[in-house]
Order: sequence, then C-alpha cells, then structure tokens
Amino acid sequence: MNIRTTWAVAMAAGLAFAGAAQAQVLGTITASSTNVKVGEPVTITANIDVINANYCGFVVGFGDGTGKDAVSDVSNPVPLVLTRAYDKPGTYHVTLGGRNVQNHPNCGGAERAVDIVVTGVAKAAAPAATKPAAVCATGWKLSGKPNTKTGAFACAAKTGTAFPAAKPVCKGDLGYFENAKKGQYGCKP
Repeated sequence: MNIRTTWAVAMAAGLAFAGAAQAQVLGTITASSTNVKVGEPVTITANIDVINANYCGFVVGFGDGTGKDAVSDVSNPVPLVLTRAYDKPGTYHVTLGGRNVQNHPNCGGAERAVDIVVTGVAKAAAPAATKPAAVCATGWKLSGKPNTKTGAFACAAKTGTAFPAAKPVCKGDLGYFENAKKGQYGCKP
C-alpha cells in the first residue's frame, strides 16, 4: 500500500468512527411494574443512549395495537416517561423501536421490549351520570342540583333576562317550563 492509499483508508475509518460517535441508539425500556391489575397505572420509561448528538425518532408500542411516536433532541430530552393503564387482562409486549418522526431519522439499534402482565377482571363501565336534558344557556346558571333520577333541572338568571331561543328537549314525562317572575326555565315533572 502506498502512502495515499493508507491515508485514504485511515480517513474513511476515521469518518466511519466519527459517524458512529454521532449515533443515537435505542436504550432501555422499563416498566414500574411488570405485573399489574386491570385499570392500574404502570409507568413506562423509554431511554435513548445519546453518544454525542441528540437527534432521532422512535416509537413506544404499548402491545395493544397503539403506540406513541416521540423524538429525542435538544427540545425533547430523554428519557420519555409515559403512564398507561390496560383495560383487559393479558400479556402486553411493550416495545421501543426506531422510527422516522417529524423529520428525525430513526434511532439506531435493535428493538427493545418489556412484557407487562395484566391480571384481574375487566371493570364494567361506570354508568353515565345523569345529566340535565340541556345545559343552561349563556347568562343562565344551574339553580340547585339536577335530579339524577328524573333528570329535572332549572336554570336561573336575573329577572328580565331573555329566555333562550333554543328550548331544551325534556326527557320522559318531564315538561319544559319558564317562569318570568322568578327568572327560571328548565324541565320538571
């Protein structure tokens, strides 16, 4: 090898090493607990190993078909800390992988993962709170508490305030009322 060839090889190796020194690679992904109950929050921490530069994109997959795209840069330092609660029992394979996000190139390295085992029975959805048939119009306030069993409610304002043009639709056996003397309207039995 002559001196020029030796120098070219050395420069190429140096540039390759410098490029590697600029790399950001997938670090660790951890969970505050790998065994949780349905509905119990778990904290997931995704880290990127920043060797020299801090500029790449990644995704955290929650193992249920959803995920969170994120970037690592000066404005978005790592680690990324997320809280997640699962609504069904099972084993969720939570992953950290490189992804081109917001013009940030993929973070390098092999995909990282942690499994979270969720036990228990899925909780039944809480019954929806009974709300009044309508929200009080601008300038009107709810007078007292609505009756959660019947849905009856009253809105009040200063006497002489114009009643709203859009009248609420009252549910069931309730009927709409207006009382100009008291400055009230609403739904009652």
